Amino acid sequence: MGQKKDPEIEKMLVKYRSNLNENLDSSIYYINKIKIISKKKGDNFYLSKGYYGLGYCFYQKGDIKKAQNYINTSIPIAYKSNNFQTLALAYNQLGLIKNNESNYQVAIQLFLKSLKISEKNGLNEKSITLKNLGNLFLSQNDTVQAIKYYTEDYQFTKDRELIADHFGSCNNLAIIERKKNPDLALQHFNTALSIAKQLNNKRWQYDVHINLSILYMSDNQYKNFNKTLFHLDAAKKLIEDIGDSNLYFLYYYNCGGYYYKKGQYSDAIDYYFKAEKIAQNSSIPLDYKISLMDDLNTVLEKNGDYKKAYQYQKIYHKLNDSIFSVEKAKNINEIITKYEVDKKNNQILLLNQQKEFQEKKSKLVLVSSLLLILILIGILYFVYKKSQFQKKLRHQENINHEQEKEKLLQEQEIKEMNALIKGTDSERNRIAKDLHDGIAGDLAGIKLLLAKENLDLNNKNLEKIQDNLSDVFQEIRQISHNLSINNLKDKNLKNLLSDLEANYRKRNEFNFDVHIYPEDALDDLSEIKKINIYRVLQELLNNISKHAKATEVELSVNRHLDDINFIITDNGIGFSIDEKGIGLKNIQERLEIISGVINIHSDKTKGTSVIIELKS
Repeated sequence: MGQKKDPEIEKMLVKYRSNLNENLDSSIYYINKIKIISKKKGDNFYLSKGYYGLGYCFYQKGDIKKAQNYINTSIPIAYKSNNFQTLALAYNQLGLIKNNESNYQVAIQLFLKSLKISEKNGLNEKSITLKNLGNLFLSQNDTVQAIKYYTEDYQFTKDRELIADHFGSCNNLAIIERKKNPDLALQHFNTALSIAKQLNNKRWQYDVHINLSILYMSDNQYKNFNKTLFHLDAAKKLIEDIGDSNLYFLYYYNCGGYYYKKGQYSDAIDYYFKAEKIAQNSSIPLDYKISLMDDLNTVLEKNGDYKKAYQYQKIYHKLNDSIFSVEKAKNINEIITKYEVDKKNNQILLLNQQKEFQEKKSKLVLVSSLLLILILIGILYFVYKKSQFQKKLRHQENINHEQEKEKLLQEQEIKEMNALIKGTDSERNRIAKDLHDGIAGDLAGIKLLLAKENLDLNNKNLEKIQDNLSDVFQEIRQISHNLSINNLKDKNLKNLLSDLEANYRKRNEFNFDVHIYPEDALDDLSEIKKINIYRVLQELLNNISKHAKATEVELSVNRHLDDINFIITDNGIGFSIDEKGIGLKNIQERLEIISGVINIHSDKTKGTSVIIELKS
């Protein structure tokens, strides 16, 4: 069942969106109001929208720290309420932040995560992420990958008749085709400008005029300085209407380019310096700053100021070296390759699921009949619960006393559980030592004796037995390693999770990925929290391995201030949350000791999500 719309909040969402381009402070007022109201109502669906919306607004204002805090807060709330649209937007926005920091490897992982959520749930937000992936590869001069994502976005927005999103598709394809195919580029730019005017979006009109000014000053058949000046003037007028001074960066930069192309170097330098002042703002992308430094170096050299030219050349190389390396490019390609392979595997899985759906379709009539019976039962149950509630009200004075008594008992239970878990860990250590020093040692001895005996016999069967003993020996060592508490004490939780990821990949049971954001999220965990959280995650993965029949498993760790969320998702067969086995009971006991909270959402068609909330 979809989320029921709240008319009061929906009205405020309309006001929030209508002010985004021209009055961010008004947008912040409305989205903050949405956050407050949805929090009072206990509506996590709209609450996640509220936190994300605040993050987006502060990103637009250039307050990146606040933006990250709000967006990180929105993610676990969106998971709880199955708000996949907000999830896709949140990971996409975090990817943009990392992209602006030139951390391309993390940025592309976040973009692909957003893309995966959008594709799985049929969301239009797929278009935004495809554009950002294209932009990322274009900034790395990988035009092949950039065209791939831009073209996919162009077709996607056209098929779905997403007029606003189609603007960006046309604009992006025009930019990338500007040098190779200026005819096609001009066609796409004109389509984009027409859409921007149709939607009365002045910021988009500004973007196209800036891009057309570049096209008309480029060395191709469309070179026309009068048209360049026309589009620059149009862009300047739009900046004044919009009221965003940061937009002057590209205006000044392209004015500098205009005068440079005309050979008027002094005028070009003046405009480039104006652009440089605005480039100090963190909202100006790094690749723009690098291009500006390169052009300043060139034009100063042509104007005879070799000393200053050399200074800007050094700045250019320093910035350029900071964002590019062969290793980074290799890592990005590996991430893309893995994503494409996973995507094909998921398509195969989807075909199998569609087959199952057709088989289940025939049972729909029976289910409908049962649903009517359930509704009648629900009415009877409601009447029964109402009478029970009336009965409870009459005994309210006794409840307070019982609650106090229960609180004391819970405190005693936690102490007992703590002692029990310590005893369990101690017993694990003893078993691990016995396995390692006893059985493993005996096996090693037997293997040596067999090897000695076989020196003369040279028996192939004995050699196979020796190999089997080696495998058993290694397996016992691994079990001993996993059981030992000492092994946990020697490593931090991030490294332990990396080992766990590597171990499951070797086993090849399912695709298992671990994402930790930010990277230092787990650095200051206490020893008791580290050990208990690791044991809990071990147990959850063990349950997935035994029962879920999953092909994709993901562990996401997100931190906001002192709150840490561990989210494990799988695409398995799900289970009934009411039927809690001893494994889940042990998990809850461990989490109670460290004041952790667990929420489980399971669906037989979509798999299981487990969210653990913990204060660091």
